[in-house]
Amino acid sequence: MSLRMRVSSLQFEIIMSLFVIVLAGLAIVAVVMGALAAATVDRAALDQLRIGAKQLERMIARDAPRLRDLSALVRTSPTLTLGGNWMVLDARGRDLASLPGAPALRPELLELARVAGETGESLAGGGLPLRDRMLALHIVTASGEHGTLIGRVSQEELMQRLRPILRSGALVLLISTSVFVVFGSYLLHRRIVRPVQQLSMATRQVTAGDLSVSIEAAGSDELGELARNFNVMAESLAHEQEALKRAHRSLTQSARLAGVGRLAAGVAHEVGNPVAAILGYVELLFRDPALSARARDASEHVRDEALRVRALVRELLDLSRYDAIDLGPLEPSALLERVAERMCHQKLLEGVELVTELEPDLPLLDTDARRLEQILVNLIDNAAFSAHGESHPRIELRAYRTPGSPRPARRRDDPAATPLPRAEAPDAVTLAVIDNGPGIDPEDLPQLFDPFFTTKDPGEGTGLGLWNCHRIAELLGARLEAESQPGRTCFSLALPIADTTAAYVRPPRSDH
Repeated sequence: MSLRMRVSSLQFEIIMSLFVIVLAGLAIVAVVMGALAAATVDRAALDQLRIGAKQLERMIARDAPRLRDLSALVRTSPTLTLGGNWMVLDARGRDLASLPGAPALRPELLELARVAGETGESLAGGGLPLRDRMLALHIVTASGEHGTLIGRVSQEELMQRLRPILRSGALVLLISTSVFVVFGSYLLHRRIVRPVQQLSMATRQVTAGDLSVSIEAAGSDELGELARNFNVMAESLAHEQEALKRAHRSLTQSARLAGVGRLAAGVAHEVGNPVAAILGYVELLFRDPALSARARDASEHVRDEALRVRALVRELLDLSRYDAIDLGPLEPSALLERVAERMCHQKLLEGVELVTELEPDLPLLDTDARRLEQILVNLIDNAAFSAHGESHPRIELRAYRTPGSPRPARRRDDPAATPLPRAEAPDAVTLAVIDNGPGIDPEDLPQLFDPFFTTKDPGEGTGLGLWNCHRIAELLGARLEAESQPGRTCFSLALPIADTTAAYVRPPRSDH
């Protein structure tokens, strides 16, 4: 059964249950209303009979000195005026006026007349179910005759008076029921069925793996609280899933680096001695005064390649090890000037203009100076390599204060809505390395910090330098980002400022 059919079935069951409850309540209300209406009609009939009796008593005093005269007046007076059908009995119980149905009610009439003679008034009929309502009054005419006046409102007439009231009540109940069912159905669908349907569909989406689903949490009732709790649960699951993905990536990269370390250790053992021998033989060649220029040039190339092999092996060994972070206060301007002075004498920066721009009064950094210098050296090397083809190669080193908490940069396989961890520092100092090279292709930017990814030609890079910089930045609680366009590439490193009011605390180790 589909979700819509189940929800429709649930809605139908609830509406039918409400309808049955409403019908039961209406049946009770109808019975009570019918009883009240019948009692009201009965009281109205009795009141009309008493009004008619008083009018007859006035006739006795004014126009009917004898019982027969009164009987004649009753026969000629309209029923509506007297409030019912009347008859006149003499002291012996004889009927002096016609009364429809009198022979069948004779014993009852005699009993009413007897009771009225003793008490002055007697009643008969009424109640539920409706019966003929009768009123008996003992009278004495001006001539001294004793008799009894008996008025009657028939059951048929009482029912005729009751039917319009019942029809009006039934119409009111029908309209009320229709309004209640329609409004109840709308309210039920809006406040219960639709939220439950949304919750069920969202649960299906979460079960299918879509943790970005969210439910509109409207109102402060139980369903609104349930929707808010569901959104919190889905968000928590999304964060947990992202943490698991990050942990999986970390484990995968750790396994790759462990393999690299084992490979590098084997290579260092197997290749180290031959490389050392090659370098030794090259040095011997350089000492030979009879060495030709061509042979010397070839020997220099051999030495450079051997040194490159040895450096590559050492780099792989360094990347496969984890070194502790030694945090401490550091002045960013002094660090940047020291790095610039060290790098300006490098062969790679020959012909490259290196400029530093330092904002005054920068706060202290809470970082590892050696690791931070390692990042900057790597970034300056890459910038120099990129700018070498320009007519006026230029590298800018900038240091300035930026508001906001730093966070690690997004990688290629990070989902677009992934919440990344943020440092607790309210402000940061950004160190930027900017070159005027040709720039980085936009499709390469998302994977720039991935391990073993490089834009250099084969033999010119391993693709581990920027990844290692990114890894160290994460360990320092910093944010390393890259922006590029033709003629300008900027690598910015945002570092948390030092807390000068508290002791320095090492940050927790990252997923690396």
